[in-house]
Amino acid sequence: MQFRLMRNFIVVAQELHMHRAAERLGMAQPALSQQIKNLEAQLGVALFSRAHRRLTLTPAGEAFLQKAQMALEMADRAVLEARRTARGEQGILNLGYVSSAMFNETLPAMLRQLHTRWPAINVSLVTGDVQTLCEAVRHYHLDIAAIRAPLATLPEELRMQTLVQEKTILALYAQHPLAGSAALTLASLKNESWISLTDPDGVGLEQYFIDACRTAGFKPQVVQKVSDVPTLISLVSAGFGVALLPASARAIRPGNVVYVDILDRLAESELALVYHRAIRSEVLKKFLAMLHPA
Repeated sequence: MQFRLMRNFIVVAQELHMHRAAERLGMAQPALSQQIKNLEAQLGVALFSRAHRRLTLTPAGEAFLQKAQMALEMADRAVLEARRTARGEQGILNLGYVSSAMFNETLPAMLRQLHTRWPAINVSLVTGDVQTLCEAVRHYHLDIAAIRAPLATLPEELRMQTLVQEKTILALYAQHPLAGSAALTLASLKNESWISLTDPDGVGLEQYFIDACRTAGFKPQVVQKVSDVPTLISLVSAGFGVALLPASARAIRPGNVVYVDILDRLAESELALVYHRAIRSEVLKKFLAMLHPA
């Protein structure tokens, strides 16, 4: 059954006058009358009573009117949602991120802007390590991932774009002899026990940490490796060791941790976005467009 027939039926049912309904629809009355008869023939029921030259709905017509209106409303909604999805105005953004990504305000601000401009877009969040997230993006399990550079090798299917660069700081437990310092060199902590992340060699914040210590002239004694920054900071608080972190980690302030600036001229820690070269998601295009507003 054509939606056009249903729409014309609804107008006739609202007017209960064939001539007025035809004027509303911008068509000839005989053609409209024939359409209604064809619709009744398709359904095998009389939708209108024509007794005494007056048009009224039959009980079958009343029942059909209610469902026809619902069907057309759903069809109109389906068309609207298809168009909004095609424009990237609704749907799901599957976003992966390393644990330190949300401490920096840049990524949360982008998500806030996305939600404000397109509230019909939902964000699905997954946390993980750099390698796992990149593989998920490569196989389209994620649309995009926020990771910490460096990345040993970037698969040719992926693109990486810097989101923000930030300085790094030291995290010491409050009872540490140097906890009261305004700033320290990395070399002044070369004999300390260090806590780091479980990133693979050549990847992420772990590699940044190793490179920084190498530049400072020592190999750190790592006594504990953990999978996320909040756990790392908790172990610092417990006195297990010290750690090197992005400055945005100051957002986590347990009572027994002191953050100290670094005197060394270190390269900044880079937070980057990784996404597939062949973008399938219109929602992702909306998200990436916010990096370069017109």
